[in-house]
Amino acid sequence: NPNIFPEEEFYKRSDEQARFTKLFTENQIPVVQADYDCQSFYEAVKGLEQEPEGGERCRACFRLRLGKTAEYAKQNGFDYFTTTLSISPHKNAAVLNAVGMELEKEYNVAYLFADFKKRNGYLRSCEISKTYEIYRQDYCGCVFSKREKAQRNKEKAEK
Repeated sequence: NPNIFPEEEFYKRSDEQARFTKLFTENQIPVVQADYDCQSFYEAVKGLEQEPEGGERCRACFRLRLGKTAEYAKQNGFDYFTTTLSISPHKNAAVLNAVGMELEKEYNVAYLFADFKKRNGYLRSCEISKTYEIYRQDYCGCVFSKREKAQRNKEKAEK
């Protein structure tokens, strides 16, 4: 997701994804990294900066990122596209899947409907992360989610 903030975090997550994919799939699956691009995100969420995490700003972000994924899938002849974001307990899988279904029609590439947190998917992802020593961030990724996380931490500390 090229709107990860700050830029160093984007590269940290990208490098970690590449490391894990290489390790876990024995180099069978290539990792495609988008160019770092916060500007497209800021344009997509303009006017939604004050929305809470999980609100319309997130929907706009999902649409932007899944749209780029669907476009890439179409250009490269993929049968499906999807997102792993639904594994997060902080992401609304129904919203993600609704956006995916909209984009399926727009790009004429099938969307793989999923809620990866079901059947202990989130717990399993934590176990895999521990086993393979995978870096796990503590905020979604955008500047707004980072600020909200910092504010929540500050409020906890003041209690």
